[in-house]
Amino acid sequence: MIIVLKPNSSDADIESVSNLVQTLRYQPRVIRGVERTVVACIGDELSNRSLEVLGNLPAVEAVMPVQQRYKLVSREYSAHNTAIKVNGTVIGGKKIAIIAGPCAVESATQFRTVVGDLKALGINLIRAMAFKPRTSPYDFQGLKADAVAIMRDVKSEFGVSLVTEILGPSQVEMVHEVSDVLQIGARNAQNYDLLESVAQARKPVLLKRGMASTVEEWLTAAEYLLVNGCTDVILCERGLRSFDRSVRNLLDLGGVAVAKHETHLPILVDPSHAAGKRSLVMPLAKAALGAGADGLIIEAHPTPDEAFSDAAQQLPSSEFGAVMTELAPWIALAESERGE
Repeated sequence: MIIVLKPNSSDADIESVSNLVQTLRYQPRVIRGVERTVVACIGDELSNRSLEVLGNLPAVEAVMPVQQRYKLVSREYSAHNTAIKVNGTVIGGKKIAIIAGPCAVESATQFRTVVGDLKALGINLIRAMAFKPRTSPYDFQGLKADAVAIMRDVKSEFGVSLVTEILGPSQVEMVHEVSDVLQIGARNAQNYDLLESVAQARKPVLLKRGMASTVEEWLTAAEYLLVNGCTDVILCERGLRSFDRSVRNLLDLGGVAVAKHETHLPILVDPSHAAGKRSLVMPLAKAALGAGADGLIIEAHPTPDEAFSDAAQQLPSSEFGAVMTELAPWIALAESERGE
């Protein structure tokens, strides 16, 4: 439920309504706008008492049910786009954010090289995976604790920020110091215990869409993060599982457009995992910007053909300057149309 208060409602009015909301077993979240104050009420509307009775209060203008199963991520909660700052990089603001890096940290030399190439281009937010969820137990699983040590050294050397995937609650403590953004990958997008644990780390979380998740399920997963105290959530579309094997995954740009309409949270697109082929990454990246994405995540590797995983889709980090040059007009156009 959303409770809209009348203009010029006093602090006492707001407190009174919030207290009544709590007695009905909901959590009130107060949003103060320029003209109106709104109280978003978080709770199970099926088992708790209806809040419509509060519509009779003198300070209340309207009580509106929220039809979606997500509330804190919805535009009813916040009409303005949320911008999340990760050190020097802003995601969801007026500028398009670029995150790049290898599929996995494979060695100190490999990671230092790719970070050096990207840092020289002004890319300060690096994807760096120590743990890799793989379909087969015989595939490369990441260097794990050794990768974390490499990430710590390279981060200190280059002054970059890192995005790291978390596969289980036990890994949060291990990477908490070195990682600036914790990632929930597609395979764990609806692992609600993990979402709750990661939310409590009080760090920005990048939530990828599940490979078979609807937009509603994607946004509801984000709701788990916000309800459990994570205030900085970044969504990422990375493609859905499809019957068509000409691409690795089906990039759902329609879903990006729908999500931009439904939520105030920033949305990134990962064209690398959608394409699965180096030659398709750039066309999908351009299309993502046209669909309204707030930024891109692109995989880069010093020697992609020798990569331990996802070799076919990674771009050479030494040639990433040409990537940024090719994307420049698309980024400029996307930024010129942003109504922040």
